[in-house]
Amino acid sequence: MAKARKAAKADSPAGRRPGAGRKSPAPHKARGHTGRKAPVKHTGSGPKPLAASSEPRSSKQAGVIALLRRPEGATVAEVASATGWQSHTVRGRFSGTLKKKLGLTLASEREERGRTYRIVDGARDSGAAQRRSR
Repeated sequence: MAKARKAAKADSPAGRRPGAGRKSPAPHKARGHTGRKAPVKHTGSGPKPLAASSEPRSSKQAGVIALLRRPEGATVAEVASATGWQSHTVRGRFSGTLKKKLGLTLASEREERGRTYRIVDGARDSGAAQRRSR
């Protein structure tokens, strides 16, 4: 009998029992699975298109641009309080989105209330451009 066990042990991989770790001939079904899934019916309640209006959609970025287009401009603190952003987010928005992505020109001046930023329009603010070039 000892020889039979040795022969069986030699035939099985890594010395396991002859039936251990083998898959059964019939695959097991997952619990609760009864076959193909039923098709889902869409009722058309997806995202609704925005109604066409004369007023553009309001966003924080549009608010920031409106603040910077004012003749007096805006400070970082004013933009942060208007949007709820932190000051480093405001400065990142100025350099990343407004200057690089949208191609707007920002003028920065030191005033009594602190450093103010304005969006410069070429023809309208030629005096600011002359001051910068000196």
